[in-house]
Amino acid sequence: MRKLCRLFALVSVLLVPGSLSAQSEETDDPFASLVFTPEEIMQHRRAIDLNDEQRDGITRLIQDLQGEMVGLQWRLLDETESVREALEGPRVDLDRVQDRFGKALDTEMEIKRIHLELLIRIKNILTPAQQEELLRLREAGPIETIQGSQDRSSL
Repeated sequence: MRKLCRLFALVSVLLVPGSLSAQSEETDDPFASLVFTPEEIMQHRRAIDLNDEQRDGITRLIQDLQGEMVGLQWRLLDETESVREALEGPRVDLDRVQDRFGKALDTEMEIKRIHLELLIRIKNILTPAQQEELLRLREAGPIETIQGSQDRSSL
């Protein structure tokens, strides 16, 4: 019974997207401080002097990822629904739920692996100087970022 309660708690987290979104990004993603999101790079493209070749490379990576992710997201949706269906009813087949839940977790892990691979490939496109500048802008926060870009535009 205790094992089933833990399993149900895990399923609840999986079935409620964004349930952890109230927590800060840093606690959600232990790698966030080490990689750069496409949004972050686009926002600061001028500050880091992103060239056309880098921009095109990042764009290609994102486009490739989107094609792969759509299929995985559909599969994850089907698998989580399958877990939900297996939990319905007064009696639950624990082995059946665990099997279906395992498949959903495998798909979720594949999505996360692909996402991390994208972030690593993007980081490798950037020069060390660009990475340092992005880290500086990240630490400065939104107010400093806006002020910093205004200071540069007046030069």
